[in-house]
Amino acid sequence: MKTITILLLDGVMDSSLAITLDTLRAAQALQAKDAPPIRIQTLAIKPYISTGCGLRLKSDLTFKSANLQTSDWMIVPGLGMRSNQEVTERLSQSDALRAMRYLAEQSVGKIAASCSAVFLLAEAGLLNGRKATTTWWLAPAFRTRYPDVQLDETKMLVRDGTLLTAGAALSQMDLMLAIVADMMGESVAHLCSRYLLIDQRASQARYMMQSHLLHEDETVIAAERWIDAHLAEPITVKALSAQLALSTKTLARRIEAATGVSPIKFIQRRRLSRAAHLIETSALSIETIAEQVGYRDSTALRKLIKREFDLTPSALR
Repeated sequence: MKTITILLLDGVMDSSLAITLDTLRAAQALQAKDAPPIRIQTLAIKPYISTGCGLRLKSDLTFKSANLQTSDWMIVPGLGMRSNQEVTERLSQSDALRAMRYLAEQSVGKIAASCSAVFLLAEAGLLNGRKATTTWWLAPAFRTRYPDVQLDETKMLVRDGTLLTAGAALSQMDLMLAIVADMMGESVAHLCSRYLLIDQRASQARYMMQSHLLHEDETVIAAERWIDAHLAEPITVKALSAQLALSTKTLARRIEAATGVSPIKFIQRRRLSRAAHLIETSALSIETIAEQVGYRDSTALRKLIKREFDLTPSALR
């Protein structure tokens, strides 16, 4: 019998856990009647845990009684950590430390985590040298803490071998559909997405608000403010460096350390973020929006939106 284990820690996001359970339940109902059964079980450090909203839940298994060698998937739902300080404090707590040791030491089949729970896998060393994603606003903090992880916060899902990571909280839906496809087949996953009205979303990029990225580099913050004030103008890396009284190499190093992208990409993201906001919140034409964010040719903006968001401008409205 195939088994899916859900790792529960105090403070687990109620929505993330509910999405996990509801998606699996729907998928089981949509399976063929003669399909092999799949066991779903919860695992925690202690018999009872409290969710982020204060609900008290009883776990099926504790670390002492579990045998993860029989588990095909281990799922770690989001933990609701919203800042680097919260991450630091949560990962230092005893249950998190034991969970990390447990994951690192046990022979688990495949492991999946979403949102800030990805920090748990990284802290345990499971993501070293691997590709991953996490909730987009904590990406700068993640990149600073785990430089050996190949982070791409624009992705909704990233699979690297036996590890599957997902972005911000409700990307748990995308993560669960991927697990359903792995365990029950693509056709069941497709039916599940139709019944639950889950759209295919390959990227977090369209949802990212650059002003909410939690990094603490004052130089990069100053660069963001200057770019945002001059979006309609031609902006070069040289001009930005001069404005900040830095060499282009120093500026590039600071931006890449804080955001993981080059200065050119950094400027482009500021333009696209503003363009997406105007498309979603105004009736301005794409030509007018292109001019306001520094693109003299609306065709170029359309192509960038399609490439970065995998959507047309009209689909953003």
